[in-house]
Amino acid sequence: MKKMTCRDMGGPCDAAMTANTPDEMMEKGMEHVRKAHPEMVDDIENMSDEDGKKWNDAFMKKWASTPNTK
Repeated sequence: MKKMTCRDMGGPCDAAMTANTPDEMMEKGMEHVRKAHPEMVDDIENMSDEDGKKWNDAFMKKWASTPNTK
């Protein structure tokens, strides 16, 4: 299990989430954005393929470097 914050995933706050897989973390991150930062949803959902790939690449590097929690 890993712990990341909204900010770790490119968001504006330090709300923490835990997940076992990158996909689960992305789902939890998007759920958080919908609730806490609804003004960001359209920008995320309409991100260009290029920007989406950049975000995903950065996220996967961050995921890989995030230590497992106990």
